[in-house]
Amino acid sequence: MEKIKLSILNGEILEYNTVIIGSGAAGLNCAIHLVEEGVAPWKIALVTEQLGGGTSFNAGSDKQTYYKMSIIGGQADSPLEMARDLFSGGAMHGDIALVESTNSIREFFHLIHLGVPFPHDKYGGFVGYKTDNDPKQRATSIGPYTSQEMCKRLLEVVDELGIHVIDNSYAIRLLVEENSDTEIIGLICIDIKSSSDKDDIKDYIKSINIYKTRNVVMATGGPSFLYRNSVYPPSQRGSTSLAIEVGCVLQNLTESQFGLASTQFRWNVSGSYQQVIPRYISIGKNGESREFLNDYFPSFGELSRATFLKGYQWPFSSERVQNLGSSLIDLAVYFETEIQKRNVFLDFTKNPHGYDFSIMDTIAKRYLEKSKSVEELPYKRLSSLNKSAFLHYKNHGIDLSKHPLQIAVCNQHLNGGVACDIWWESDVKHLFVIGEINGSHGIHRPGGAALNSGQVGGLRAAQKIAKSYNNTLSLTNEEFYLAIEEQVNDFLENIEKCFEKLKSDDGFSPDAINKIIQDRMEKFGGIIRPYEGLEGERNNIILQMRNLDNIISLKNSKDIISYFRIKDSLMTQLLFFSSLLDFHQRFGQSRGSFLVNRKILNTDTQERLVSLPTKLSSLNFVQSSLDLTDQIQTICLKNGKIDVEWVKVRKIPEFNYWFENVWKDFNDGKIIS
Repeated sequence: MEKIKLSILNGEILEYNTVIIGSGAAGLNCAIHLVEEGVAPWKIALVTEQLGGGTSFNAGSDKQTYYKMSIIGGQADSPLEMARDLFSGGAMHGDIALVESTNSIREFFHLIHLGVPFPHDKYGGFVGYKTDNDPKQRATSIGPYTSQEMCKRLLEVVDELGIHVIDNSYAIRLLVEENSDTEIIGLICIDIKSSSDKDDIKDYIKSINIYKTRNVVMATGGPSFLYRNSVYPPSQRGSTSLAIEVGCVLQNLTESQFGLASTQFRWNVSGSYQQVIPRYISIGKNGESREFLNDYFPSFGELSRATFLKGYQWPFSSERVQNLGSSLIDLAVYFETEIQKRNVFLDFTKNPHGYDFSIMDTIAKRYLEKSKSVEELPYKRLSSLNKSAFLHYKNHGIDLSKHPLQIAVCNQHLNGGVACDIWWESDVKHLFVIGEINGSHGIHRPGGAALNSGQVGGLRAAQKIAKSYNNTLSLTNEEFYLAIEEQVNDFLENIEKCFEKLKSDDGFSPDAINKIIQDRMEKFGGIIRPYEGLEGERNNIILQMRNLDNIISLKNSKDIISYFRIKDSLMTQLLFFSSLLDFHQRFGQSRGSFLVNRKILNTDTQERLVSLPTKLSSLNFVQSSLDLTDQIQTICLKNGKIDVEWVKVRKIPEFNYWFENVWKDFNDGKIIS
């Protein structure tokens, strides 16, 4: 690492070949692969707001899934078959699907080689099971903490390799050079700890670090800060605006994943938590409780079927609402919490009304019998079926044998994100985007596919960097200074404005503004997507962005980072709402994890309103003959203008498998381009 003086900040510039932003499973894996591919460890830095604070360090479920190609017994599978299944989820590029499937085994065994303990039989076969949206048995798991186990070992290897990890560092702006193409040349970070108690701007500026780097890898996770009801850990926030500000194209921002999760301790209530058939209760402000699912399911048999299937079919799906499908439960919970403003709980201490094991739905009954989990009460069945799932809550202060578990319909994952090529490089040169913030997924994806995608993305980015960009930035120190001067000055003007606002009581606190953002997201960007009022709220976002310096109140220097986080949330939400508005105006129908709600129907696309049970009639949703699954919505903010386009999905490549040709191209260095 070379240190260069920069007079504008009276500090040092830190120079690396590659800076990775984020310390989750994707970012850590990329750092390891960079070294394995030939980049010296001292040329790599990993900057992170909070080491161990990201989603993959904290997320899980009753049996957290990792998705890969099947490699057990006689089950027929291939990269092409897996690619077809990923591609069939809709709005996904075929070449990306093929890369993720082809490299899934390589990355799975990379984790095995590093010491991640995925289970295998005595013959060395890595067993699998079916997960949601999975026609094979490609899923595997370590248990509730699959991603945590991955991160734990990946971080150990990063430390062993001597890669520089810079903790408590908030990446605030990417630095670019504008030539014929925009390309990354550095970034600005703020040291969170040293900046939090500075009352003088000159002292505060000493907490700012500038990096000169040939490559940046964004591994910052999903924009969880946008959502009030979220299963993301509170320490995961996201930094999507880093890519937006430099003009990156994003895609599929309409596509997210939602599901039922506990809210006091954020955790998916999938799998075993549903399969033991707990009761759902709703409690009002006066403390009265009732089993509200009885309003929708006429018999215990139908209720037990939907509840049991909710375990397998955990993500909310617009295709599983009708005919007493499992996602009707999500809608009922949403109605109780968001419309009725009541609190909803899963109660494992009592059986649902009308419980009778003899008339339980056949699928659920057979499963519990085979699992020898037919005890009298739900918590006993859970302890028998999956003791670690029961103990998990107990270890976090919630005893399911004594207390109900508060839940809500929560945002869990962004399927869209930054658009990248087959090497996970964005349209801004030298900016790679991996993990959840990469927009590789489409409308539907198998459970665990995100973990695979993050690992594959880290590999592909490392391969491209090592083979094509394994050098230092060609700019001289003086040229670098000139290229970043205006960008740094613009950033410093923001800091000056923040210091002018310190200790001012005029305006709204960052928390108050964040609540406005989150409430808006719940209303228009959750599982219900109303058209009426959306454009007005989008205009409100624009006004809040323009007037943020006037409406925000900052108490101390610690709030300055909160100010930048609010800016990030507003800019990200603007692109989300612009994507949603365009989807409505194109007459997009309900799909994936959301229901479209519009009062005026378009006859040209044969739009019709699907009627829900009377109580849920305000949530009736639009279906039509318009199929947009073979297209991907892209969006970009450049020069203050938002551009939305729809592009045809790229098909799964058909290519010549002739060995001699591939061998020659490989030896000639033509594979990575």
